[in-house]
Amino acid sequence: MERLTGGSPAPTHDLIRLTAPIKLTVNSPTPAWVEPALRQIPWVVVRRGYVRDGMIPVGVRGLTRSHRFAAIVAVAEIADRLSPEDLSGRVIDQKRKNALPALAALDRVADLLICRGYRWGPGGSVGFELATGIATATALSDLDLILREDRRLEPDKASHLLAALAKAVAPARIDVMLETPIGGVPLADLAAMRAQVLVRTPFGPRLSADPWTVDATASFEAAL
Repeated sequence: MERLTGGSPAPTHDLIRLTAPIKLTVNSPTPAWVEPALRQIPWVVVRRGYVRDGMIPVGVRGLTRSHRFAAIVAVAEIADRLSPEDLSGRVIDQKRKNALPALAALDRVADLLICRGYRWGPGGSVGFELATGIATATALSDLDLILREDRRLEPDKASHLLAALAKAVAPARIDVMLETPIGGVPLADLAAMRAQVLVRTPFGPRLSADPWTVDATASFEAAL
């Protein structure tokens, strides 16, 4: 895994285990749920942005979808770091797979993506559960996937891939974030064949006709 150096893009979607559960730097009042959540599960998710002055942007997950909190943490406070790709081969308890459609679908997704040569891994609550060993996914959880693609994926191929993945995970729902060298774009947006798509870059959201090139420079706010 690459080193975290100053000025480099943060490894978005990676999961970090903290050396101490409340070693966070914040720019706003900390909700009351954050400290007990981190004491129970001392893991945070890397947010999109840059590593600066030895600090990395992270998000804290609570027990509900409304419990999300942005902070930064010192690189020196990282005890462990796992990428979505690191989690793709994790063994899942059969009882959990029987109870949760999103977990049960992982084997089918793996067969589909591996045979097509994609780099991928689970994100969201499924990825968080696989990293921490804590049952955070539910029977209603979507299967969030992170798909890395350095080469241009044409909209028609994106559409076919999305349809194949949706079929593979049914009855669970799927949400795929396609990560390019520029940033992240939902696979569904690329498959929709729009003239421009919103790309989530380390320096903010950008509209682009091609999320694989540096033309993703027009700010989303300027286009509104």
